[in-house]
Amino acid sequence: MKRSSLRIETIPLLHDNHSHAALYAAMASCPDIAALDAGPALSFLESLPADRLSVVRGWRTNELPLDQGELGALPPLLLINFSLHGFALSDAALPIVSGLVPDLAANRDDPDWREANVPRLFDAYCGLSGLDGAKLASFLDGLKPLGIGSSEDMTLPNAQAARAILDAGLKERIAFWAAPGVYRTLDAECRAACSGVKLFLDGSIGARTAAIRGPWLGGGAGILTYSDDTLLAELENIASWKTGLSVHAIGELAIDQALSSLACARANGASWPLVRLEHVQLISRDQAFRARDMGLVLSMQPNFTSDSTDYADRLPKASLEGNNPFRMLIDQAGFRPGKDLIFGSDGMPHGIANPASLSLFPPYPGQLLSLEELVTGYGPARGVSGSVSLEIDEAAGSARVLASG
Repeated sequence: MKRSSLRIETIPLLHDNHSHAALYAAMASCPDIAALDAGPALSFLESLPADRLSVVRGWRTNELPLDQGELGALPPLLLINFSLHGFALSDAALPIVSGLVPDLAANRDDPDWREANVPRLFDAYCGLSGLDGAKLASFLDGLKPLGIGSSEDMTLPNAQAARAILDAGLKERIAFWAAPGVYRTLDAECRAACSGVKLFLDGSIGARTAAIRGPWLGGGAGILTYSDDTLLAELENIASWKTGLSVHAIGELAIDQALSSLACARANGASWPLVRLEHVQLISRDQAFRARDMGLVLSMQPNFTSDSTDYADRLPKASLEGNNPFRMLIDQAGFRPGKDLIFGSDGMPHGIANPASLSLFPPYPGQLLSLEELVTGYGPARGVSGSVSLEIDEAAGSARVLASG
C-alpha cells in the first residue's frame, strides 16, 4: 500500500515576533494586488476612480515594474510596495497628495529619503487609511484562523496608534516598538508599555535598497540610512532611555554597521535591556558568531526564504543561497530557536502556513527548519489560547492550516 504524503500536526496559536499590526489594521480596507499577476494587477489599477485618491498595497516591483510613462497614465493612486519600504505616486495623485502629505509628494523620486523615513511613510499610510480600536481587534481576529494569536508592531506609525492599542485593551496581544521620533512623543503610560526603540539601517530587497555586499543584478543601490558617527550617537541616546533596542539590517554592509556600532557604543558604556537584529537575511558565518558572542537576538522571517526564488532577477546566486542560513545559525553558531533566534512574518504574508512551507521545503538545504524549531521560534501566543491543525503535504512540498481548535 502506498504511504500517504499527508500528515496532520496540531500546533498552538503562535506569537508573530515581527509584524506591523497597526499599519496592517489600518490598511485592511485598502485594495491588495499582491496575489494578482501583472496583467490583472495593471488592469485593476487602470480601473480605479479618476476623481479621488486610491491607496493600494501589495505592489511587487519584480512582477509589475512601472515606468514614469505608465504611472502618468494611471488614475490618482498611491501604490505601496509589498515590502512597505517603497511607494509610487501616479501623476494624477500628485495634486491630492501634495495637499494631504506634502513630504511624500516632494520625495516621490528620492529612494534615499524614503529609506531614511520609513516610520514617516508608515505614519502617512496609516493616516490616509484610518485606524481605531475596532480595526485593531478585527485584524487580530483575522489572524487566529491563520495560526497567529498575538503580534508585535515593530514600527508604530504614531503615538495615536499606541494609545489605540492600550485603549482597546490589546497591549498583551500587540507588543509595540517605536522609532526614536515617535518614542519621544509617547506619554508615560505608552512608554511603559513600549518594548523599545526601532532603527532602520538599510532598505529592502524588494525595493533594491538593502545594503548588500556587491552589485545588484539589473540595477539598484544599497542604502545605509545612518553614517557611523550618527548611528553611534543615536544608539547612546537610546541607551539613556533604558528601553529595548531593535535594529533593521538586511544586507551584509548594514549588519556589519550594526555589529560594529553596537560594540563601540558598549565600549563607551551604553547598554540596553534587550537588543534584537531584525531580518539579517544575508548574515555571514563570521557575523553570526560575532552576534552570538555579543548576546544579540536574531529576529528573522522564514517566509522570506522565498526571496531566494522571487528575487533571482536582482540578487547574485551566492546571495540567493545565503539568504536565511538557518542551519548555519543553529548548527554552527549555536543560536537557539525561541531564545536568541525568534521568528515572525512581517505580514508578508500573515499566518503560519507560508513560513511552514518554506521551512520544511526550502529552495536550499541550509534554509531548512524542522516544525519544532519553527514553532519554538515563534513561541506561544500571548493573551489568547487555542490551536490549529496544520496539514503538511510532503509530495507537494507545502503546508496549510486546516481549522482552528
